[in-house]
Amino acid sequence: MYELNGNLLEKRLNGLAEDGLAEGMYSGIALRVLQNGSVVSEVCKGVADLDTGRQVNGDTFFRLASMTKPVTAAAVLAAQDRGLLTVFDEVRKYLPEYGEMWVGRIDKREDGTVACVPAERARKQLRIHHLLSHVNGIASGEAGNLMMETVPPGNMLSLKGITEWMGKHLLLDFQPDEVTGYSGTAAQDVAARIVEIVSGMPFDEFVQKTVLDPLGITEITFTPTDEQWSRMMCMFNKNERGGYMDMSLGRTTFENFPITYFSGGASLAGTMNAYTVFMEMLRQEGTYNNVRVLSPAAVNLMRSPWPLPSTVGIGPVETWGLGVRVVRDGHPFLPSGLFGWSGAYGTHFWIDPANRISAIMMRNSRIDGGAGAPTTIKFEKAVYEV
Repeated sequence: MYELNGNLLEKRLNGLAEDGLAEGMYSGIALRVLQNGSVVSEVCKGVADLDTGRQVNGDTFFRLASMTKPVTAAAVLAAQDRGLLTVFDEVRKYLPEYGEMWVGRIDKREDGTVACVPAERARKQLRIHHLLSHVNGIASGEAGNLMMETVPPGNMLSLKGITEWMGKHLLLDFQPDEVTGYSGTAAQDVAARIVEIVSGMPFDEFVQKTVLDPLGITEITFTPTDEQWSRMMCMFNKNERGGYMDMSLGRTTFENFPITYFSGGASLAGTMNAYTVFMEMLRQEGTYNNVRVLSPAAVNLMRSPWPLPSTVGIGPVETWGLGVRVVRDGHPFLPSGLFGWSGAYGTHFWIDPANRISAIMMRNSRIDGGAGAPTTIKFEKAVYEV
């Protein structure tokens, strides 16, 4: 087993954090690495508010963006553990409007305008596991994203509204289960809506009662309280005059989505302390402090590769689990079996089962995003001494 060197890791993480601050990548950052459930190194540097100088710490709130996806996957798997659904169920079982889907294409007209038009029927029925492993074609490319810009505002107020509109109007970007393409929010929203239907409760309530409450987590939420908003990390941005707080999101947790729209893909906010508990539950195969939240089988489903080997777009060393990225053999520095995910605003976490390591990074910045961002890769390399 790879044993972390605490002193060396502390030095590396401090250097990473200070370099990013000096380069103007973010105004503040929180980093934590654990092995066997114990913190090996933790570094919090910078400020959460450029005006007041409020310091970043483990209780600072961050917009999690796509680090919402693993929580949504956990909720779906919790529903499966309760016998409410299975990830192999066809989506049309719960949402009949998804029973006859079409793949679309962009039609470029002579007058310079473009339209999305049907090209061919979907050859396979969408299943719940397709929704969570990015092989669904739902707003996963140019055509789908263009169509999503036409969603009526009234349909953006809830999961019910957005998923009904997509089922009736949206064209897929590719044939399900044949191609991979990242679905930023839409596919996970369909999965979250199915959870609402089978459980008979709003998605935020189901997540709280089945995933977060058993863990004692009150600091991951779709709807921060006033007190939690007072601890929110500012969104850092830069212009020709330097760094500034981007206030464009207001009191929304993701890109001005209405606070009543509990997006399964991107709408959670939370603290590093709270997400560490969720992360450790997954590392311990569904338990934390002797409380079982998910079955070991459910966690295994989450962290296993799902797309078929023949899937177009799957890389040689990384693939998708359910709501997470999964590392396979052959990665230049990450161990096989590592799983986790990132957020567009700079959040990132992973779990390394073989070495009993879990790690988390929290930032909110428009400059240096999540998956594949320079700071993200530096963090991974710092832990594995690359």
